[in-house]
Amino acid sequence: MNLRARIDAAAMTPYQWMVVALCVLLNCLDGFDVMAMAFTASSLTEEFALSGSELGVLLSAGLVGMAVGSLALAPVADVIGRRPLILISVGLATLGMLLSAAAPSAVLLGLARVVTGLGVGGILASTNVIASEYASARWRGLAIGLYTAGYGIGATLGGVAARGMLADLGWRSVFVAGGVATGIALILLVVLLPESVPEY
Repeated sequence: MNLRARIDAAAMTPYQWMVVALCVLLNCLDGFDVMAMAFTASSLTEEFALSGSELGVLLSAGLVGMAVGSLALAPVADVIGRRPLILISVGLATLGMLLSAAAPSAVLLGLARVVTGLGVGGILASTNVIASEYASARWRGLAIGLYTAGYGIGATLGGVAARGMLADLGWRSVFVAGGVATGIALILLVVLLPESVPEY
């Protein structure tokens, strides 16, 4: 019996739930990071004097990055492993959020959002696999359900937090908060995230 078969048959351990929780946390952060543009759209329009079409391009920049990241980075996991790819992707998302916070123009903000999207795309393409692999057959449905819910939870809670930050600290604070939170998650992943379960 190989390792994956043993995981399927055995009861879930605290370590396995921790791995699933890390994946859920990353999906929560992805929800916040992707929706940050929507939360700050009004303030950005005012500061950069954006037209409706220009704002639309900015809102789409992160999604374009996500699509490219999912397609281009996901195959890299087969070469370097999912753990290294997740760490690289979380690093990209952190960098993109912090660059967004410091962007002096709409063009540079758009480029920073592409970087963020690349990271988020790489995360989404890898973490669902990790969550599935480390869950037993009995609890896999719940693990994937929790993982999937993370995106919406992060977007919802992020929206509530962003409202207060926008009123008190301005739009840049939303991106700083996302970058710092994602950076803290990166440190946790370096310490705690395992590699994918091997086939044998």
